[in-house]
Amino acid sequence: TTKPTVASFFSGIGGFDLGFERAGFDVTLQCEIEPFCCSVLERHWPHVTRFKDIKEISPEDVPDSDVWAGGFPCQDVSVARMGPRIGLKGKRSGLFFEFARLLGERRPRVFVIENVPGLLSSHGGRDFEIVIRTLASFGYSVGWRVLNSRYFGVPQSRQRVYIVGCYRDRRGPGQILFESECGARNIEENGQN
Repeated sequence: TTKPTVASFFSGIGGFDLGFERAGFDVTLQCEIEPFCCSVLERHWPHVTRFKDIKEISPEDVPDSDVWAGGFPCQDVSVARMGPRIGLKGKRSGLFFEFARLLGERRPRVFVIENVPGLLSSHGGRDFEIVIRTLASFGYSVGWRVLNSRYFGVPQSRQRVYIVGCYRDRRGPGQILFESECGARNIEENGQN
């Protein structure tokens, strides 16, 4: 059988890529503009097609992939930003629309994107609404959940909002984002009885 595949956008140093690879996926594409991050990706995935600028990718450039994954830049929606947040109108966080442009043309079966929880409150929630409506307009059922890395074996507390879309599959996002049953270990970790 052939392995499932993932295309990685806003790849950074390959966190999503590594996770998907460990889950049995082959990485088909990476897109990252930062030179240091590109050097890390080149070292660990030397044979993967790589683009620097998402604005320069045409839909035909993206290999058929089961999943598209990535974390579009957060600087313009982050509450850690000094001063007012520009939101999706910013040059960096606005790159979401470049991802959406490609997604709308190719429509992979599943996408997983992440960002800081500040996305939920940017411009009084309007930016998050724009993200969800844009993704849903392509025929995706969309779900989201805030997860903290500290509950997944990582020695740091790092909250992120994960947005999952499944093309014409309304049950998919819930099955991906939420456990079907809560085990005793999860209750114990959450401090509930």
